[in-house]
Amino acid sequence: MADAPRRILVVQTAFLGDVVLTTPLFRALRRIYPGARLEALVTPEAAPLLEEDPYLDEVLPYAKKSGEGFVAGLQKIKARHFDLLLAPHRSHRTALLSLLSRVPLRVGFADAGFARCYHRRVPRPLKLHEVDRNLELLRGVGAGPVAEDRVLHVGYTPAEAARVDAVLSGAGVGPCERLAGLCPGSVWATKRWTPEGFAAVGRGLRERGYRVVILGGPGDREAAEAVCAGIGPGAVQAVGTTPLKALAAWMDRLELLVTNDSSPVHVAAARGTPTVAVFGPTTRALGFTPFHTASRVVEVDLECRPCGLHGGKACPRGHFRCMGDVAPEALLKACDELAEEVALTGGLAGRTVGKHHGKAVASRADRAQGSAADRPLDS
Repeated sequence: MADAPRRILVVQTAFLGDVVLTTPLFRALRRIYPGARLEALVTPEAAPLLEEDPYLDEVLPYAKKSGEGFVAGLQKIKARHFDLLLAPHRSHRTALLSLLSRVPLRVGFADAGFARCYHRRVPRPLKLHEVDRNLELLRGVGAGPVAEDRVLHVGYTPAEAARVDAVLSGAGVGPCERLAGLCPGSVWATKRWTPEGFAAVGRGLRERGYRVVILGGPGDREAAEAVCAGIGPGAVQAVGTTPLKALAAWMDRLELLVTNDSSPVHVAAARGTPTVAVFGPTTRALGFTPFHTASRVVEVDLECRPCGLHGGKACPRGHFRCMGDVAPEALLKACDELAEEVALTGGLAGRTVGKHHGKAVASRADRAQGSAADRPLDS
């Protein structure tokens, strides 16, 4: 393609966290092609995470698993006459969708399913963080990433902030209380640490002066209620009270987040929220650690880890020690270390809650992620 593209599509129809980890690619493409129209094709569930992205012109929902999803998605792409398509998602379905779209230049990963559907196939270095692997797609258009590209973005509007404030006010939370969030859910059963463990951490955080808020989606309600009951008086059960787009607003209200290896890890990184994450069936080497210097990963060393890229419905060996052996004391120690580090570095000093003008939703994350640029995966 001799001329610069006028219309660009990024196809990322994987899980919520994968979508967040693709946002630096939008930033990079806007830098390289400032005059192009840039759009993203994502699942309807993930679309709210991108609605306030300052580098996107439009977010296209694609219900890939519905009866008419594939055909409707294909028609949506064809109608917009894109010049360039990039596919961070490596599924066979995405490759076929890209091929049949007849976009003149299609860029995907060499290890993608049906990779020959792409004109240019880019190596995907496993040693890199997923953010950097996604940015490698720029090689397919003769460009490359720069340090300034390596910033996650998840925004929100005053409406989401108001909903969060309403939930907290309704629970009797004062405006100056220190908040710590717990996210006990995950799409994958083996990625869920025990409710008893989260409750023990919640009690420990309460003793340290935090008001504890349990967060998650509608499917996490049962676990959240168990955690809330285990913590006792003062805990706020906020699961299902606000939409997904408000998760970023929640992160801006928290001083600390404790979570499984799931999408809140990456939303927290985008907002610069100090995070302690429990890794069970997955490991740091897979490349999905918190993209944020103010973070800790707690895990146990077992020869059977990792047992898969995402986790699964049950432990393949039946013992589930990767989660069962994680002690609440280890997480509380990580929380203490992180709180001390943040206090010493002034990590929350630049926190911004109120800048919701247009699409330029600010966070404290740019500085934190910038210093994470050279952080090795096993740090």
